[in-house]
Amino acid sequence: MSPLGCWGLPAALLALLCCPGTGEKALKVYIWPEQVAVERGGSQEINCSTNCLQPETGGLETTLKKTLLGEQAQWKQYLVSNVSQDVVMYCYFTCSTQQLTSMVSVRVFHPPEHVLLKLQPAWVTVGKPFTIECRAPAVAPLEKLTLTLLRGKETLHTQTFGNATAVPQEAMATHNITARREDSRHNFSCQAELDLRSLGKSIIRKVSAPQELQIYAVAPEAERRLRGASSLEEPETDLPGTACMSSVATTMAATGTQCGSLGVWSSPG
Repeated sequence: MSPLGCWGLPAALLALLCCPGTGEKALKVYIWPEQVAVERGGSQEINCSTNCLQPETGGLETTLKKTLLGEQAQWKQYLVSNVSQDVVMYCYFTCSTQQLTSMVSVRVFHPPEHVLLKLQPAWVTVGKPFTIECRAPAVAPLEKLTLTLLRGKETLHTQTFGNATAVPQEAMATHNITARREDSRHNFSCQAELDLRSLGKSIIRKVSAPQELQIYAVAPEAERRLRGASSLEEPETDLPGTACMSSVATTMAATGTQCGSLGVWSSPG
């Protein structure tokens, strides 16, 4: 390398780059793990190390409570505890009057402890719309969360969230759907997944309690004749046709309709 190519570089780098024959290595400081995620109030082991053979000093700079677990000339191991908020920590070593550092960001996470599912309304007529609502209170980081609405094992809707503050927030997903006759045979649920793999952790999953949807059917002829009646709906069954609820017997008698296993029909005469 031409000496002209080294102009302007610091003296330490000048010796390393322009004079490779000296056999000296660039000094480095390492921190492990490189990605840190800690549940609020939890603790984490941090290892600081260097390639300097005989460092004069070294340690971990942090505002958190730290305990030295072990050390040798080129490394120190600490336990940081009571992590309550996102922070930055620095490992440092001094070698031949040079001090080098390495940093890591600590992310505090709040896993989904409760996942709440609500069907609105809980009783619905075939062909009518209803809403599935899922809430997961106090979750962070929200951008790592996915809410999935399920009918049995079938995925109906997934909801992700953009960048948010470090403060725990409530996550909510809603989905509008039309009631089907077979919906009464399936449970509805919501699954929350907090994916912390990019922060060195795993996926944390939490599932809501299952909810059943009560499906009701309306006899078409009765609906036309008794429009405006207070109750024309009935629980869905596996029997053929559509039965009638006793609560409309008086109204049906007044309009000349009858009820049987095949549905609703008009009385002769």
